[in-house]
Amino acid sequence: MKNKVTLTICLFILFTIAIGCQKEYKGEYIRWGEKNNSNATELLKKNGIPYKIKDGIIYIPEDAFDKSISCCS
Repeated sequence: MKNKVTLTICLFILFTIAIGCQKEYKGEYIRWGEKNNSNATELLKKNGIPYKIKDGIIYIPEDAFDKSISCCS
């Protein structure tokens, strides 16, 4: 019985840490690049960076800019 309680507590802590470590971007969307035949949107999606496309231009949150440069260049 004690092992089940310990296991449940450990799983709860791990789950809480995993949820808490996800970055939530809140910055204003800024122009990042153009939507062309590149795989930029796939890389942004793969790295958990939200984006919007308007008139063929990719916009990302301002606070995600550094991460987008490191993952997509």
